[in-house]
Amino acid sequence: MTLAQFFPADTARLPTTDQGYAVPQDTDVREVAVAAVKELAGAAEKADAAGVAALFDETGFWRDVLAFTRDLRNFAADKVEEVAKAPRDFTILSTADVGGQDPVLETPFPDLSWIKVHFEFDTTLGHASGVLRLVYNERLGVWKIFNLYTSLEDIKGWPQQLGQHRVAGRHNDHMTYAERRAEEIEFKDADPDVLVVGAGHNGLSSAAVLQSYGLSVLTIDREECIGDNWRKRYSSLSLHDPVHTNHLSFMNFPKTWPTWTPAGKLANWLEQYVDALDLNVWLQSTLDPARTRFNEGNGKWDVTVVRTLPDGTKQDRHLSVSHIVLATGMMGGKPKLPPPFPGQDSFTGTTVHSSAHQGGAKWAGKRALVVGAATSGHDIAFDLVNNGAKVTILQRTPTFIMSIKNGRASLEGGIYNETNVETLGIETLDRIGGSFPKPVVKELHKRTTSWLSDVDSELLAGLKQAGFKTYPGPDGTGWLFLGCNRGGGYYFSTGASEQIINGKISVQQGEIASMGPGTTVKFTDGTEGEYDLVVFSTGYTGFQDSLRELLGEPAASQVGKVWGMDDEGELYGIARPTGIPNVFFNIGNLSSSRSFSKIIAVQVVGQREGVWSEPCKWGLELEPVLG
Repeated sequence: MTLAQFFPADTARLPTTDQGYAVPQDTDVREVAVAAVKELAGAAEKADAAGVAALFDETGFWRDVLAFTRDLRNFAADKVEEVAKAPRDFTILSTADVGGQDPVLETPFPDLSWIKVHFEFDTTLGHASGVLRLVYNERLGVWKIFNLYTSLEDIKGWPQQLGQHRVAGRHNDHMTYAERRAEEIEFKDADPDVLVVGAGHNGLSSAAVLQSYGLSVLTIDREECIGDNWRKRYSSLSLHDPVHTNHLSFMNFPKTWPTWTPAGKLANWLEQYVDALDLNVWLQSTLDPARTRFNEGNGKWDVTVVRTLPDGTKQDRHLSVSHIVLATGMMGGKPKLPPPFPGQDSFTGTTVHSSAHQGGAKWAGKRALVVGAATSGHDIAFDLVNNGAKVTILQRTPTFIMSIKNGRASLEGGIYNETNVETLGIETLDRIGGSFPKPVVKELHKRTTSWLSDVDSELLAGLKQAGFKTYPGPDGTGWLFLGCNRGGGYYFSTGASEQIINGKISVQQGEIASMGPGTTVKFTDGTEGEYDLVVFSTGYTGFQDSLRELLGEPAASQVGKVWGMDDEGELYGIARPTGIPNVFFNIGNLSSSRSFSKIIAVQVVGQREGVWSEPCKWGLELEPVLG
């Protein structure tokens, strides 16, 4: 039996009213919630795998994040019993209580309702949280589990140093705060516990969360200033995710923050984040792969950091760290350019990768070709047009398009908004957002994408008329699964689509056939054009190249697949075992950086304490996970 057969990811079914699911009018929401949590805890405490499985509706799914499987796993209802058979010394639910959030009846669509329940419980390893979604099966006349989510929050003895557990600080210190911080950053007396590579939002979030568990963390980055990974990009760049999804771990944006964040503003915020959270960062620093290796003897990484000091001198620092977190950017590696085209050596125009595009100001009145029709391609084409260039966008495959106005609801997922951030807090919202198994998300996104196609019908029709090809994403699921599988292939229109429709950005379909002589570019359909500038928005070479440059060839040859969705709907290699000992990747947008940082930190603490067991095996090799 294949894993795809073990986990029928394509067969998720929503428990809708036409399928015989409806909430009785006299339902006492809290009574139902308390009873469900009690039943689940009782069955688990007795190691009653069949009893646990019997609580699930036939449409149900269980998503576990570390609590029982030591991994990120999803299981369909008909596999829960098989998965839940286990020796008692693995982990068990020892207590379970309805959490601080009141149970609520939710109706995300007119034909779909459930009771959402937060609960907390203890395992032999540490404290955990959960979310239940309960549906009323009219045929059976009982409440059943539609979704179960379980997540390990901390390791026993290692609570996060937050709130009442915060560090005390110092009275009567013999050093000023600035002197103390300067000393801490240097790590002269002791090596850090963990090394984070990359001081963008993922790296800094990882450092902040690891540090909150009492670990010493050093973050290194090749840039000259914190935030330069955003600051040095084209000047018109702004985030396409709304502010409510983008808060950093432990430090929300102020209420005056704009909905759509300019890249330069985010860059400055990252600098403030480092200062406010006392994060230790070495800039203009990288690893020497020739002098970086995993020491099998002590289970640590021996690394050499090549550092450029403020006075310009080079310094080699040899460190021994238990773990490395790689946060080196979306999709990893170097800018990916296509192989040279026939005649390209005679092309007299400028060619550049999108990562090196510095803005359109110097291209006023010039002719530009942008190769690639996803987010960066659209942004750069729009930037060039706004600066007076004559622009053509080369589309090679169809693109998912939605307007930022109508699509904002999809980006926020009905979860991240002003009221919820204030009343529930960002950590609770992340738990809610993460509690949906991907097969269920897939079905919900199909509905949202269908709605977007209707409300954006004029936009989509205009693009079609202009010769631009759109499509609704794989299986009609929109942008999310494109992002999770390809890392792109979509655009949330902030104006470029309208420029295509009105003809200010021309559309060329196909591929480049040849370049040159002069400024000529010929296409595979037999047409040609003259271009002073060609921008390749063609992605990056991949994570193996990142590993090769940082940890060396042995690590690059060991790494498993990174990014893309497995048969259970989880991302390969992100905040999960990578095939390389004690190395984690934290990759994604600002929203995912919070969740992944926490997931990584819990694993690091557990491994350092020697209490972490092997992750649940794949497919039929599953290691049972309930007591």
